[in-house]
Amino acid sequence: MKESTTDNEPRDDAADSSTQRHRQIVSWLAAACFLIGVVLTAGRIVLAYQTPGPFDPSRQGYCDFHNGVYFPALAFREGVSPYSSAYVQQYPVERSIPFYSPLVLALHAPLTWLPLAVAEVVYFIVSLGMLLGIAWLSVRWTTGSAGAGWRWDWFWIVASSLVFTRGGQQTLFTGYFTFELILGALLAVHYGKTHPWRSVLGLVVISCKPTFVLPIAGLMLFRGNIKAVAFAGVISLVLAVACFGWLIQSGSAAELMSDIGTSQDVHRSDDYELPANTWTRIDVLAIVAKWTDWVPGDATHLVWMIGLLLPAAIVLSIYHRHNRDDGAATGLSGAIVLLTSLVAIFHQVYDTMILTPAIVAILIALRPAWDALSWRMRMFLAISMLMPALNYASSLMVLNRFQIDGFAKDVVTSLNAISLLIACAVLLVLAWNRCGGRANRASV
Repeated sequence: MKESTTDNEPRDDAADSSTQRHRQIVSWLAAACFLIGVVLTAGRIVLAYQTPGPFDPSRQGYCDFHNGVYFPALAFREGVSPYSSAYVQQYPVERSIPFYSPLVLALHAPLTWLPLAVAEVVYFIVSLGMLLGIAWLSVRWTTGSAGAGWRWDWFWIVASSLVFTRGGQQTLFTGYFTFELILGALLAVHYGKTHPWRSVLGLVVISCKPTFVLPIAGLMLFRGNIKAVAFAGVISLVLAVACFGWLIQSGSAAELMSDIGTSQDVHRSDDYELPANTWTRIDVLAIVAKWTDWVPGDATHLVWMIGLLLPAAIVLSIYHRHNRDDGAATGLSGAIVLLTSLVAIFHQVYDTMILTPAIVAILIALRPAWDALSWRMRMFLAISMLMPALNYASSLMVLNRFQIDGFAKDVVTSLNAISLLIACAVLLVLAWNRCGGRANRASV
């Protein structure tokens, strides 16, 4: 017996050493893929760089950074409302900004003390840091206290995947502030119960965009995260009022509200914003409107949002009473909050990056909430959630290149929202069954 143990030990050590070498090789290969993706994206920005001014669909490199980050923040710093027509006349932009909280302008104001070219480079580096942050949180939340230890191979696989998905690629290429919203949403949902102040920070960040904060904060209330939502609401309101106060110092509140209304009308009249023409929206209402050639108004969006959030709110309230799982990756409730928020109201393909921790957790299945599911169910959920990120057939580049139009275009561009809706329904059924005691209890 003793000899057998001695004989086995070298083989075990050799197996462990071989596993470590394989993991290191995978880590280096995935890190190389990440760097290749970054270099290709940077080169694409340079080759298709859009000079600030009128929008050119053939050259969109960093167009969103110019129109949605730098110049609106510069106007804010200089006391000019970026919601106004005066802003369009004074700055090299395509149009005024939609109704975002002015807090987003204050957050980006420090960039405006840098020359535009320097600010672009700085923001690109910051964006890469935030992308790596999303990957780090996804792996940390998936493996933490699960006995797996830190895995660099998983980290670099997630990071390189984000660079090549539609959302990561589009965000890096156009320079939009999506990564900020993704990180804010993940912090808000994951720490709503365990670390409320971290959740407050995330909620304040996503309060910059109403379509992010309304469904997420609403569902968090039903999940029992009242403290985080309440404090975040007060802080966000105070900061927004202060920012609005800065903007109306040379005008009036009535003028500012009129400018916001006019700006919203301009965005609604854009052909790209119409549901019938969109190839990027993933909310259910957009798909219904696409197939019925319908243009729903703001009130209709709110009614649909409430109707779609209601089933999730009921399940989450029951989960809360049973003290069930929580977090953005550790259980069903966090995934339900994030996924339902996407299908309930106006969202785009790049917003699906908030599902990254849940997808990683589903695929790795170290947590009881996901390990209890069959392999087929986990693959089905992962593929359904990944559809918008990997469905390049619905990208404008492919649609134009292969001249996909009419019925075929409607089908291809509807798959993203339909797959997310199906995944959402499956999660709600799973959660309902667990609440009824028909599956093992999941824990954080």
